[in-house]
Parts: sequence; structure tokens; C-alpha cells
Amino acid sequence: METKVKVRIYGQDYTIAGDRDEETIRDIAAYVDGKMKEIGRNFTSMSAQGSLAVLAAVNVADEYFQAQEQIQSLSEAKEQLEKDAQHYLKMWDEAKKSFLQYKESAAKNSEEKKEAEERYQKLQDKCSEFENSFFDLQMENIKLKNELDKYRRRDE
Repeated sequence: METKVKVRIYGQDYTIAGDRDEETIRDIAAYVDGKMKEIGRNFTSMSAQGSLAVLAAVNVADEYFQAQEQIQSLSEAKEQLEKDAQHYLKMWDEAKKSFLQYKESAAKNSEEKKEAEERYQKLQDKCSEFENSFFDLQMENIKLKNELDKYRRRDE
């Protein structure tokens, strides 16, 4: 839908038609008017009116090109940030995976430690049993030696 708006630029009335809304067209016209007034302050003669419009257009074009360069620079920065974000997300996923592997390994090691401690305790218990049996056998041995000594002395 084409919008027609009457505007005043550098003292002259114009009807501007465009696809933009009325407020935007007025803002654009006000911007051009401001540029022309800014440049016009440097001209004292009225004969430079044609040059004024060209200089205003050149200034606006320069600003446009600077904006385009800035857009390009921002686009490149955005692209780099997206790459960096993907890289860091990948690193995060790898860190999570490593952590889960570490956690599983730690759980497995903990279970193995528990089993080893249980085996150790069983071996200690057996060792205690063997010590007790050994002690009992020594006591029995001493008794038998004493009896044997008694029999020997009797026989002598």
C-alpha cells in the first residue's frame, strides 16, 4: 500500500510517496532536511543550492555506506559468536560426557573397593581362625609333651 505524505525539506514542500508508513516517511524527510540545513550553514550564497542537495546526498550516502560496513562487521561478529557458542556447547557436552564416565568409574571403583574390603575382612577372619587353631594346637602339643614327659619319667 503506497502512502503519500506532504513534507517540507529545506524550505520547499514535497509530496513523497512510498511503501513506508507516514511517520517513517516524515522521519526520513526530517533527517534529509536536517542534513541540508547542516551543510547549508557553510554556504553563504544562494547559487550553491544545487551543490547543497548533492553534498547532502553524498553525506547521506556516506552514512549509508558506513552503516552497511557496520552491519557487515556485526554480521561477521555474530557469525563468529555463533561458531564460538557451538564450540563451547560441544566442549560442554564433552565435559558432561567425561563427568558421567568419571562418575560411573568412581561408582565402579567404590563397589570394587567395597568388595575388596569384604574379602579382606573375610581373610582377616580366617587368619584369626587359623591363629586360634594354631594356638589350640600348640596348647594340645604342650599337653601331649607334658604327658609324654610324665610317661618317660615313670618308665625310668
